[in-house]
Amino acid sequence: MPTTLRIRAGALVVLATQAALAGCGTPAPTPRLPTPADRPTAQAHTPAPHPPTAASASAVPAPKPDAAAAKSIVVIGASVSDGYKASPGASWPSELARRLQQAGRPDQVVNASISATRLLTDNGPTMPSSLTREDKDALAVPGAGTIVLTDVINDIQQTPHQYDPAAIIAGLRSFVAKAHAKDVRVVGTTIPPYGGFGRYESAGEHCRQTVNDAIRQGQLFDGVIDFDAALRDPTDPTRIRPDYDSGDHLHPNDTGHHAMAQTIDPDLFTPMTR
Repeated sequence: MPTTLRIRAGALVVLATQAALAGCGTPAPTPRLPTPADRPTAQAHTPAPHPPTAASASAVPAPKPDAAAAKSIVVIGASVSDGYKASPGASWPSELARRLQQAGRPDQVVNASISATRLLTDNGPTMPSSLTREDKDALAVPGAGTIVLTDVINDIQQTPHQYDPAAIIAGLRSFVAKAHAKDVRVVGTTIPPYGGFGRYESAGEHCRQTVNDAIRQGQLFDGVIDFDAALRDPTDPTRIRPDYDSGDHLHPNDTGHHAMAQTIDPDLFTPMTR
């Protein structure tokens, strides 16, 4: 039965996709996710810029697939994957855990997302960047086989803005190289639209689209989840579809999270070995 345990600042969040216990047909109650009052907002952060250099992004050969054993799927993201603006249990990592369980998969989803965090730079001691916390929050997870790296929008929309796509792409490569060195795969997600959000700018949109193009080319990650395609408004691709929008034009609602979860191919999480 799916269970959820939450941690912050280095603690683990486990969405276990274990088979239901024999004779037990009642699912465990869904635990309470933090409310907006519990969560820091991006506007409150003053990150210190320390982007990685291109030299830190040297390529490491990807591991080879091995479907023999179950592995942990670790989600490294920010407020979207943390379920901000979604109902308890409605976030896409929670739904992914349920989907894997229903498919009889023994994998567990470990949600190590921290709201308002970025890829490249720390937002203070309690909100380290994905690059800073990769070892502790992802690679140190027992049985880690695949990391889902997501929510890169904060590098673009938060201040100071990072509008250089090359810097973000270099950071993604650096993250993947470190994981490959530990025989861990990395699945990346495209960056969903944020048109209409308070800090939306055309330069940020250009950066978002350039990074998404690089992600879709298939040279950065071991697999890709196209959250941009899942959420964008076909009449205005710079915005989230109105029926998927929580109202702030950055975070999806429950319906949007469901669309995100449904676009994920479970075969992306085949365990890997050298």
